Amino acid sequence: MPEVRPSALPKLAECRCYQGAPTTSPEAARGTRLDGIIRAAWQGEPVPEDLVQEDAEAVQWALTALASLHVGGDKAEVFTDEEQLRAVVPVDGIQPGTMDACCPSQQWLADFKTGQMRDYEAQMAAYSLACMEEYWAEEWVAHLLFVDQMRVVTHRFTRERAEALVRGIVAAEPVARCCDYCSWCARFESCPAVKAAADEVTAPELPEASKAALSRGELPPVMEALVEDEAAAHDFLNKLKLVNDWAALLKDKLKEKLQDGESKYFSLRVSPGRRVVNALSLGFYAMELGTQRMLGMCSPIPLKKVEEAWAEVFPGKEVPEDIIVRSGTVVSLVAKKISNNDKPKN
Repeated sequence: MPEVRPSALPKLAECRCYQGAPTTSPEAARGTRLDGIIRAAWQGEPVPEDLVQEDAEAVQWALTALASLHVGGDKAEVFTDEEQLRAVVPVDGIQPGTMDACCPSQQWLADFKTGQMRDYEAQMAAYSLACMEEYWAEEWVAHLLFVDQMRVVTHRFTRERAEALVRGIVAAEPVARCCDYCSWCARFESCPAVKAAADEVTAPELPEASKAALSRGELPPVMEALVEDEAAAHDFLNKLKLVNDWAALLKDKLKEKLQDGESKYFSLRVSPGRRVVNALSLGFYAMELGTQRMLGMCSPIPLKKVEEAWAEVFPGKEVPEDIIVRSGTVVSLVAKKISNNDKPKN
C-alpha cells in the first residue's frame, strides 16, 4: 500500500482503507492558518489584526498554553520553525510529517488542533517515535492543544509502545469499516462497507410523525422496541448516520443541479437572514432607552469576555459568583465505539 502521512494514522486506525479527499475543507484551511500564526507569533511575529475574535482568542490561548508547557529555560528551546519540525518516522510505510512545536531539551512536542476534539494518539505516537529516534531518547511526551475548547490532552510514550501502535496500524489488513470518518473519505461514495451499512438500515412501516405524537414523545411500537434493545439501537443509529451522510451529499448535488434548471420534484427555497441590530449601535440611544431595557435585549455574555472587561475596571477583584449562571446546557447522546468482540452475535 502507498505510504501514509502521520496525520492520517488516526483515521487509518479506524479504517485501513481510508483515503483523504483531494480538496481542503474550510475547517482544515482554518486550522492550517491558525497553526502558522501561532508558530510565527511564538517567534516574535505580530498576530494579524484581521482575525475574528474567536480565532484571536484561540491563538492567544495557544501561546499561553505553550509557554506553560515550557518549564524554565530559554524560550528559544521550543522550536516552532517548520524546518526544525520535520518528523522522520522510523517505520516503513510512513511519510515524514511536520509537528507544530518541539522542545528536545525537555523531551516533549506539541500539536495544535482546531475544531472538534478527537483521538489523535496514533499521530502523536508517530511524532514521538520520530523525536526519540532523532534525539536518542527512550521516552517522549506529546501535548495536544485543542485551541477551540482551550484544553490540553497529554500522551506519554515509550519507544516500544509508540512503535507498536504505529506498526500495528500500518500492518493492518485493508478491510473497509464504517467509522466516524466515512463522510471525509474520498472513497465514501463507492465504499462497499458504507453501501452495505446503508442497505441494512431497513425502513419499517412507520406512521407519520405528527406534531401531537412528537410533543408527547411517543414512539411507534417498532421503534419503541429499540429503547429496550440498546445493542440494536446502537447498530441502527450508527447505520442511520451513514444514510444521513449520503442524504446530505445527495441534497448538495440536487441543489447544484437546480441552480441551472427546474425540477418537477424539487425547488430551491432561500431563507433570508434575520434582521438584527448591533448592540453597539444602540449606544447613541442609551439615555432614552435606559440601561435595564437595553441590557434586557442583549444575549447572555460569555464569562471570559466579562472577566476581561472586569479586570480592567476592577483589577484584583473576581467577578461576583451571584451574577454567573449556566446557559444553554446541552445533553447529547453519543454512540460509544464497540469492538467486534463485544458486538452481539446473531
